[in-house]
Amino acid sequence: MMKLPLPISPLSLLSFSILSTLLPASSALADNTGFEVIEVTGHHEGSYSAVNIESSSPQSDISGLLDKLPGASVNGNGPLTGIAQYRGLFGDRVNAQVNGVSMAGAGPNAMDTPLSYASLVNSERLEMTRGIAPVSSGTDTLGGSIKVIESQASFDETSGKIAGQYQDNGQRSHLGAKANLGGQDHALLVYADILKGQENITTGADKEVSPTTYDKSMVGGQYRLNLSAPNEADESIAISFQHLETKDAGTPALPMDIDFIRSDRIKLEGQHDIQDWDLNWHLAYSDAKHGMDNFSERMKMPTMNARYNSADSTGFDGEISIGKEAWLLGLDTQLSEHNSVISDPTNPMFNVDNFNGVQDNIYSAFAQWQQDINHWNWQLGARIKHYQTDADEVSHSMSANMPAIKMLMDRYNNADRAQSQTGVDLVINGRYQVNDELSWILGLARKQASASYQQRYLWVPMQSTGGLADGRTYVGQMDLDLETAYQLELGADFANDRFSISPRVFLHRINDYIQGVNATDPAVIMAAQMMGDSNPMQFANVDAQLLGMDVTAIYQLADNWKLDMNASYISGERRDIEDNLYRIAPPKVNLGLNYQQGNWQGRIEGVAVSAQNKVSQTQFEQTTAGYALMNISFAYDADSWMVKAGVNNLFDTDYDDHLAGYNRVMGSDIAPGERMSGIGVNAWVTGEYRF
Repeated sequence: MMKLPLPISPLSLLSFSILSTLLPASSALADNTGFEVIEVTGHHEGSYSAVNIESSSPQSDISGLLDKLPGASVNGNGPLTGIAQYRGLFGDRVNAQVNGVSMAGAGPNAMDTPLSYASLVNSERLEMTRGIAPVSSGTDTLGGSIKVIESQASFDETSGKIAGQYQDNGQRSHLGAKANLGGQDHALLVYADILKGQENITTGADKEVSPTTYDKSMVGGQYRLNLSAPNEADESIAISFQHLETKDAGTPALPMDIDFIRSDRIKLEGQHDIQDWDLNWHLAYSDAKHGMDNFSERMKMPTMNARYNSADSTGFDGEISIGKEAWLLGLDTQLSEHNSVISDPTNPMFNVDNFNGVQDNIYSAFAQWQQDINHWNWQLGARIKHYQTDADEVSHSMSANMPAIKMLMDRYNNADRAQSQTGVDLVINGRYQVNDELSWILGLARKQASASYQQRYLWVPMQSTGGLADGRTYVGQMDLDLETAYQLELGADFANDRFSISPRVFLHRINDYIQGVNATDPAVIMAAQMMGDSNPMQFANVDAQLLGMDVTAIYQLADNWKLDMNASYISGERRDIEDNLYRIAPPKVNLGLNYQQGNWQGRIEGVAVSAQNKVSQTQFEQTTAGYALMNISFAYDADSWMVKAGVNNLFDTDYDDHLAGYNRVMGSDIAPGERMSGIGVNAWVTGEYRF
């Protein structure tokens, strides 16, 4: 129970980006391809980018859509384990929400990431606040804000959809269905997803990436009650539920694979009109259980010990906000508790408290003001956050025979594990409207974020690091300071009938950035050596800087032809020593040629990724070479049904994915410690029927 092989330089990528946006215009710009189109618009919270689920190629996990958004990418530790990265920041620094809720995952190595709880059939789009996220978009937004927008139960509507997909590489499939039954006062939405990966995927060199099979299902629904009187503002309350179950899923970049993930989530929400004030609120609860091991899905060498990790979490998320005209005010809280126990199925005496009774609570309030003043639209916001963390005592069955482990255990148990910190976020976003076609963008912010519970309470050298996937063992530090980022954003939005372009340049200077440094504690080093690691790491505060640019553009070639482009460059460095930050996405350009005639659509897409030579020496990070891929697809979209087909990586290019970590599996076609290779040629087909 909760206690309360083609080297591409960055210069070449930049040149490619500029050239692709300087083509002559010839006809009206139309957003009608339906293929991975990036939409950049404005709303109360500011600029955002979004990718429509239906317009994308098939995905095993919705995190795969992040590569379609400017400045965003995904750290892929397995087919269902995608960690969001935005402009070089990833993990808990990125506010990731599904259906407006931030919930705690059960896995200490982020096998059940926030985005993994999104239903493919019930999700409408993946939306990202571009640039500096406003304070209203979430509690911790130092690394931006990403949201899955799901379908909601609708009144006076009877509708539904049946959707399916199949991918040849790995024999991956998805079948989903949803239905909405809505009258004047009551509405019910139900949905279900079944996802399977029956074989391991193969690379361009015809190597198996093992294990990459999976079996996942989820069911859910929402009931909504109409509270509105005739001809008055929409008012309603709703309750929603989701049950998710994942079995036998591989995570080859991590030391264990998923035996099972089982979670239940419930949300109660309401929207009301109180004397022209819009009131919105929700209360959400989650209960997740997670088992993982190093022997069910992968080869265990005779010299290796069998390990099973049983983890669970409970989470509570609550928010209330009220807005009128220029003002938006809110209170929210996220409360969670985490437990993780490691055992050996062959040795009943072996037992380790990985995390025991870890409480991670946040209480927060914000105020946001947005107003047009002459040619400017200004958005100012402030958020105050209070963090409270604590943990129960731990134990280790080998402490009696290993003095170093005994020392670490006693030190942890005798320490004051309760931590309390207060942070403040301040945001200024401005948009200057030069004319109907051109706007200038300015953003300034000071944002703070707390350490994750892994960074704070990992007491004995282990790899339970929230999905870092660097193969290193770590220990935490209870008294880590808050990360403090000073952020600058400059950009422009230009659009006419034929051409649009939206470049952004950003700079983040982060004091007390939390990452691993070489451990110097003799007890930590000795304990790690007993487990085969002579170079353990310890989480610590350092100083960092990230800078870069991203740009999107659309150009209408002719009535039926359109080009779109999405390019990004990110550089991340330590400021306290001469080194680079870990797992930074390499420079990338995505250029697509789209055709549409009536119900027919087609797309040819080129993806060029630069070599990544700016790697973390501290974390022994390996460099990767640049590469280029070609994808093709076509579709027929009628009123009530649609069929799409395509081939990704058309030329079966062999390449290493810089963000996919290192292979941790013995007996695989990829040697242990080598970079994970990207998927080879992949033919696919999707279809859906709407009613």
